[in-house]
Amino acid sequence: MNLDGINMISCGNFNCYVIRGESGDILIDTAVPDYRDEIEVWLHNYNVKLIVLTHGHNDHIGNAGYFAELLGAKIAMSADDVSLAENSSSRKFYPVGIKGQIMKKVISRSKQTMPEHFNTDIFLDDGMDIGKEYGIDDCKAIKLDGHTKGSFGILHGKDLYIGDAAMNYGAPSFPAICESPKAARNSLEKVREIAPGRIFFGHGAPIEGKGPKYRNMFSKKFL
Repeated sequence: MNLDGINMISCGNFNCYVIRGESGDILIDTAVPDYRDEIEVWLHNYNVKLIVLTHGHNDHIGNAGYFAELLGAKIAMSADDVSLAENSSSRKFYPVGIKGQIMKKVISRSKQTMPEHFNTDIFLDDGMDIGKEYGIDDCKAIKLDGHTKGSFGILHGKDLYIGDAAMNYGAPSFPAICESPKAARNSLEKVREIAPGRIFFGHGAPIEGKGPKYRNMFSKKFL
């Protein structure tokens, strides 16, 4: 697919993204500490002034505090996920399908390492312009709750960075775990209404609009 203008940092099963601006860049998600050195090498190519966390799960916030201090950047996320970022076991979630059942077992058996503490400087609201300060046109936060109560995506032009509102392990799929499957379904309907040209996932390869994988995301079977 055409990835012109996309700055994607792929770390195993995790993806981070950078949106470039005239007076500062925006980093979307930070993966886990295991990939800290690898991500840091990439970030030397950018001028990150804002770190946006799509939600409060450890695999997205694991390096937020470290990079905020290193780069002198602000951190933005939903107020609804602050408690989750501070304690990953603070809220219940529900498995969806076979993948969800497997993931639930893995999570229950693993020891969750808490990320380093960080302070949230900006609390996201639906439709908030997050790019103007950095010379980035048409860049706003989009509430996509369901996977977590405070899940957000970032819409930049026709590109939508979706976090874990959907996942793409081989093929786009409903999020395997959700705090509210109903809200997650409504968020995907919202994505369909936005009709982005390209979708970028927290897990898995990006997809372009109008292709079969894109259409499958909005089929009745998927939703």
